[in-house]
Amino acid sequence: MTATQDIRLKRLYSPSGEANHPDEEVLSVYRDHGVIPKSSRSDNFNKTPENVERYLLVRPGDLVVNRMKAWQGSLGVSEYRGIVSGDYEVLRPTSDSVSGRYMHYALRSRHMVGEYRVRSTGIRPSQWRLYWDQMGDIRIPLPPLEKQRQLADYLDREIAQIDTLIKEQQRLVEMLRERRVAVSTATLDSVTPLTNGQRLKHVVTGVTQGWSPQCYPWPADGVETWAILKTGAANGGVFRPHENKELPEDQEPRPDRVVQRGHLVVSRANTRDLVGSAAVVEGDFPRLMLSDKLYAFDLDKTKADPVYVAIVLGTPRLRGLIGLEATGASPSMQNISQDDILNLPIDLPELDVQHQVVSRVREQITRIDTLITESERLIELSQERRAALITAAVTGQINAWQES
Repeated sequence: MTATQDIRLKRLYSPSGEANHPDEEVLSVYRDHGVIPKSSRSDNFNKTPENVERYLLVRPGDLVVNRMKAWQGSLGVSEYRGIVSGDYEVLRPTSDSVSGRYMHYALRSRHMVGEYRVRSTGIRPSQWRLYWDQMGDIRIPLPPLEKQRQLADYLDREIAQIDTLIKEQQRLVEMLRERRVAVSTATLDSVTPLTNGQRLKHVVTGVTQGWSPQCYPWPADGVETWAILKTGAANGGVFRPHENKELPEDQEPRPDRVVQRGHLVVSRANTRDLVGSAAVVEGDFPRLMLSDKLYAFDLDKTKADPVYVAIVLGTPRLRGLIGLEATGASPSMQNISQDDILNLPIDLPELDVQHQVVSRVREQITRIDTLITESERLIELSQERRAALITAAVTGQINAWQES
């Protein structure tokens, strides 16, 4: 082969049903990481059964596809030997004309993921499946082997630079959030509370918890479509309405679960560092609903400023108390009950003093929040650039092997 050809996947791969290797390492497939050892991640809560004789053997170079999440890009060419659930598709290369590194990039490009989405079958996202009969008919651009390797080398270098930038910005965001907490805490420490022994439940007038139907992985348009807030909507003490997933058309929305202006939104399930994160809804979002991992508290506005309470809940003292009450088998997914949140101590000064504190804190953290927003946007743009670069290289929009 001397020129790039569009070749059907079934000419390059064949299903492998090789099983009964119970002593091999268990592997998992991630949308962001591809095929990796399950033990290398702490955020995989799928329990491996005691009997894994029906698990499928994966050899280095095999393509592993999560049939249920292929439409989200959950697949990859494995660098590891191990076993995966029999619910996955393990595809073994049948041609000497493919580079595993190239195929890993090409098969996870935007163009290909769009093909998986079109060919997946099922009534709603939670039931969508991609089977080999449909997947095998997809055509993939396949340049000569040496050019595949050059293209993979090029992408390895370019993506390493992008990933380094992303990690640097993520570290910056962490530092800025720590600074934000320090500024807020120092301002609070300058205030003498009116009473001691008061708890959050003494100023709460109502509690709403959401629901978590199967949703699309992308955010809603914010106008015509309904959406469910994601767990991270309250992270960092700032309400993030864009942290949502679009509700499928066949799901009936629940208007009684819509967040309201002034709601104190608290995460009930998250990582150890973020569980119990609190933020105030400061806008109107008539089609944005709570998930079951979020609580929304109505407060008595004659006694408590919701923003003041959110600031208090973000201080090291309260974060420490939340950490003591949180439970969970894994640090990556902790839970805190409604009762535990309601019983958190919240010592409140006079209402006008609360307003003054909120004003002073906002004056000091406005610049910090702006920097956080800018860094998060840069991370988002870098991730988009990463995906676009892979797609452009694979589809020939850039001559990657000449660039290399």
